[in-house]
Amino acid sequence: MGADVIKVEDVRGGDETRFWGPPFLGDDSAYFLSVNRSRRSIAVDLKSVDGLRICLGLAERADVVVENFRPGVVARLGLDYASVKAVNPGVVYASISAYGQDGSGSQEPGYDLIVQGTGGLMSVTGNPDGGPVKAGVAEADILAGTNAAVAIVGGLLARERKRSAGDVIAEGTFLDVALFDGQVSLMGYHLVSYQVSGRVPGRSGNRFPFIVPYQAFRASDGDFTLAVPNERLWQSFTTVIQRPDLAADPRYADNGLRVRNRDTLTTDLASVLETRTVGEWVSSFRDAGIPCGPINDIGQVASSRYVAERGLLHEIEHPAGAVRIPGQPWRTGEVHSREANEPPGRPPRHGEHTDEVMVELGYDTAAIKRFERAGVIRTDLSGDA
Repeated sequence: MGADVIKVEDVRGGDETRFWGPPFLGDDSAYFLSVNRSRRSIAVDLKSVDGLRICLGLAERADVVVENFRPGVVARLGLDYASVKAVNPGVVYASISAYGQDGSGSQEPGYDLIVQGTGGLMSVTGNPDGGPVKAGVAEADILAGTNAAVAIVGGLLARERKRSAGDVIAEGTFLDVALFDGQVSLMGYHLVSYQVSGRVPGRSGNRFPFIVPYQAFRASDGDFTLAVPNERLWQSFTTVIQRPDLAADPRYADNGLRVRNRDTLTTDLASVLETRTVGEWVSSFRDAGIPCGPINDIGQVASSRYVAERGLLHEIEHPAGAVRIPGQPWRTGEVHSREANEPPGRPPRHGEHTDEVMVELGYDTAAIKRFERAGVIRTDLSGDA
């Protein structure tokens, strides 16, 4: 979206996700490469006086500052909102933590897995006769980042409106974003269902509690998903599977009855749907306008024509070789006139841009070398890409 993103990493190894593997491409994990596109890296000792001065210099020029230390750490470092606001009143400052900046959980450490558990997701994920299951991706982390991005855009818009109204100072704002808050918000219909019924939701596998059929089924050669959320599609569905008796059965006359009689209906449907291949069913259902799709593995997703048509993966040149990584997950402009998305920038090496950022901050070569010798900064030692 055009932002110049500068990632501040510790001099002693940098972002820990660089080491979350295998697999690795060169020194960087696949995990790191997947979430660090289009940014620059500067490596600084935040605990040193000079390192603090460098970071405050960066913050003074920034529209946005994002940190994700445990609450209280940035204040001890001298990089909290009050300290940054003193040099940059217009800054939009986002603090991302596990449980937020206040409350009894604020000092608890937490990662995505922990919050998937405490926020209730794992209690409703998995098969009814199995144990709790985490989501297949770090959804609590991703959701927190997305929530922070939306809140930041709102903060920037509010600041610009102040400026447009003649506010000379146009102060920014502080944003407190918690993984737990996002996870709880994501449990919306489960939470409301509990409030309304008093029943604690449990695990239901690939089924949706409120619609039948709306789940995964096994075909003769694999699995696929199917959604029949209204009566018009129910009639079409029974026609495609050549079971008009189901449409006429009073037990299944509307969705509420189908939910109440889920077990008998889905057992009957399973015996029908296992008689043809995934491709045959998907073709027939799509022709009838019934939402459905194969359950692809990641290799199939990567080679999908949809991914290619939407331009979702971009090849970048990494020092250790070429790799395809995800880019911006939306398209801009009207369909008939828009251009392809710009490919993302290569994820940075640790401290790759320390030199150039220090120059931008006004430091000369002698000062940069002095800071490097003192361990205040780390410059890239692996050469240019």
